[in-house]
Amino acid sequence: MRKGLNGGKSRRRLRLWRGVIIMMACSILYYLPWLISLAGGVSLGEKLDVLHNFYGLDFYALTFFAPVVYAAYVFGVREAILASLASMLVLMPYTLLLLPYPEALLRPTAFAMILSAVGAVVAMLQRGDEQRRQRLREFKCLHEVGKVAEQSQSIDDFLRRVVELIPQAMLHPAETRARITFREKSCQSANFEEFPHKIQEGLRVNGENLGNIEIYTAAGNSVLRRQSPFITALAQEIGGTIRKMELEQSLKQYSEQLEEMVKERTKELEEAQDKLVRSERLAAVGELASGVGHELRNPLNVIKSCAYLLNMTLGDAADEETISTLKLLEQQVDISNKIITDLLTFTRVRPPSLEQVDFHNLVRESLSWIRAPGKIEVVTNFDNRSPKVLVDGEQIGRALANIISNAFQAMDGKGILRVDTGADGGYAWVKFQDTGCGIPEENLDRIFEPLFTTKRRGIGLGLAITKRLVEQNNGIIEVTSQVGKGTTFVVKLPLYKEEAS
Repeated sequence: MRKGLNGGKSRRRLRLWRGVIIMMACSILYYLPWLISLAGGVSLGEKLDVLHNFYGLDFYALTFFAPVVYAAYVFGVREAILASLASMLVLMPYTLLLLPYPEALLRPTAFAMILSAVGAVVAMLQRGDEQRRQRLREFKCLHEVGKVAEQSQSIDDFLRRVVELIPQAMLHPAETRARITFREKSCQSANFEEFPHKIQEGLRVNGENLGNIEIYTAAGNSVLRRQSPFITALAQEIGGTIRKMELEQSLKQYSEQLEEMVKERTKELEEAQDKLVRSERLAAVGELASGVGHELRNPLNVIKSCAYLLNMTLGDAADEETISTLKLLEQQVDISNKIITDLLTFTRVRPPSLEQVDFHNLVRESLSWIRAPGKIEVVTNFDNRSPKVLVDGEQIGRALANIISNAFQAMDGKGILRVDTGADGGYAWVKFQDTGCGIPEENLDRIFEPLFTTKRRGIGLGLAITKRLVEQNNGIIEVTSQVGKGTTFVVKLPLYKEEAS
């Protein structure tokens, strides 16, 4: 702050000394003939002295217009009058020596009045010109604020650039600093100093105060008062621009949110349409299953019975190829029966009959239903205490059996199926972790969809039925998978009330 004050005082002292030097030069020139005569150049002094009264005009006295005009242009009317009085005092000795009493006083006084009048006119003209230039600077500043707003990427960027524009529009730019405070954020001009003279204006928009603008100067409060209307207009412009930028940013954010909302809504509509299509397909499957399910089972049972009779009739006389063919025939009949069962089960799942069931016995029973093929090893790790769950044992058993069957199929005759149990959070849980091929990430969200399958055999109803059975028994089913490493299914079932408490 001290540096700015000293700079302002130094400039004023420099201007003052320039005026003093001009006054001294004019004074020396005015008394030059007399000084030359005192130095011995009487003839030259007399020749030069002629200009003191050349056809009634004192040309030497006219030089005093220079300090008066300088004072008027640089400082103002008051300083111009003081320069005129100083000129009168300089002229007074000469007129007192050469002119009679009344004229010796009147002549320099009249000349001083002329000088004062000229100085006042010059000062007013200069002030008017300076005011016009200042108004142009102020209008330019207000215009630049609008341009900066268009170019700025954010409100902070706008404020940083504006605080550098403000000093340039003030009467004394080098002695002016600006600071803008907006919603607890502050931006200030370069080399900011809190000079002793300050003016503050609020950034008000529709009665709301967004912040304030502070302008500090070392030039005095009078300068700030003269520019008070401009500072008020500047505060209004900045406040209005900030509000406009806030609204634009809000509109942009809303537009982006609207795009996201439209995308989300479009996705929901697409999902609803997909569900509708699936529902129509399932309805068709249901009608087909109801219409032909029983009709297909009759011939399948006949085929299976015939295969059994052939096997019994041939007995030991059958060769190995015949025995293999009959086994293959029975397997295909079983596969066909399972497809029909899945179709009928999915379309006609009965409401669950909830009862208290021993959880570990339920898991063990489900494991016993399906024999592990090939070199697949089943490793169990049951909790020491078997909890009781409130479920339909038959439905949950089928659901767990489906998961176990899928795990065996994924491991293709070789691997490990780990079965862990536990209880927490009001649920008993069982985790089936296989070392099979895994499920690709893009298919993980679709494995529970009806009719979706990546297997060579099957129609994609097993996991759909499993999820439906678990959820209608108030349970939760979760799945995680990694391609090449295996898949983990977790089934959570609600504890019986006594167990949950």
